[in-house]
Amino acid sequence: MVTQIEARGSHWSLGETHGQMAEEQIRLSLANYRRMFEEVAGIDWREARRTAETFKPAIEQASPELLEEMAGIADGARVDLLDILVLNARSEIVLTHAGRPVQSDGCSALYQRHPDDDSLWLAQNWDWIPDQREALVALTLHPDNKPAIHMITEAGIIGKIGMNALGVGVCLNALRSRICKPKLPVHVMLRRILESDGVEHALDMVDEIGTASPAHFLIADADGKAASVEVSPMGDTAMLPRKGALFHTNHLVSRHLPPDLEDFPNPDSFDRLERLRALSQDTAPSFDTLFERLSDEHGAPNSICRYVDPERPAAERMETLFTIVMNLKERSLRYSFGRPGPETPQHTFHFEAQ
Repeated sequence: MVTQIEARGSHWSLGETHGQMAEEQIRLSLANYRRMFEEVAGIDWREARRTAETFKPAIEQASPELLEEMAGIADGARVDLLDILVLNARSEIVLTHAGRPVQSDGCSALYQRHPDDDSLWLAQNWDWIPDQREALVALTLHPDNKPAIHMITEAGIIGKIGMNALGVGVCLNALRSRICKPKLPVHVMLRRILESDGVEHALDMVDEIGTASPAHFLIADADGKAASVEVSPMGDTAMLPRKGALFHTNHLVSRHLPPDLEDFPNPDSFDRLERLRALSQDTAPSFDTLFERLSDEHGAPNSICRYVDPERPAAERMETLFTIVMNLKERSLRYSFGRPGPETPQHTFHFEAQ
């Protein structure tokens, strides 16, 4: 059973509650990433801590209150702050060593406007190492003077995939690269997006601050604005919906990329993207149809709904760990843990309209 955490108050209080209620899961995350860094990137924990510390000035400048929240997590979980910073910079540490035989990508995401009732939908599968399944938490935050947030995240990580009470939602697709700069880590930027009041605000903020490594953010809001944003330390490219939809997997798709931006995707990313587009072509969005699309196993095991490929080395094995579907106008989410399917329980969360 995934831990459900609700926290209120100052950023320190949010973090302290998070750390206290997810201490076991945070320690599991630390153990999993210690092993993953060594196996995948050839980095020991001491080097990971040194790398994470290089992002501290950018966080202090852009969002000192989020560093305070990380300190609260560390205090609540009785671990060192720098270890929590490592978790929040784990994308920069593990996904920017594409010269090595790194793990396969995952995650398939889409945005879609309903052609009849104009409802607005975000959805994705999140695929990652199976050991992180037990480290997931459902986190509801009510920060002072900011919109409430509901997200699914890895214990100890302050930003990931979800929606805020204003109807702003975000999905994430990892991009493998060789690029890393001392800017705002991807997961901290995700949290900043979840604190925004709309897509335009989020895009301005991302462009102004800059991310430390390449990634893709699929951002949409309850007012009908949406953007597929490929971010990097060298600049960002935002793509708008075509025929009311956006799709993304784990490779760069924009034709107008910043100079020297390069990714290293696996072939299944291209296959999953085309499959997701095909499945969505004549299908209106709803909770049921989106879960059905994200349950697709065409091309298995490296399909939209992904499961472990026993032919791959252990360090490269991925599977779908959670699925999330968001109705932005209704401020409603449904999500399931594990591979989605008819027998997989779904959980529901709803914000009251503002």
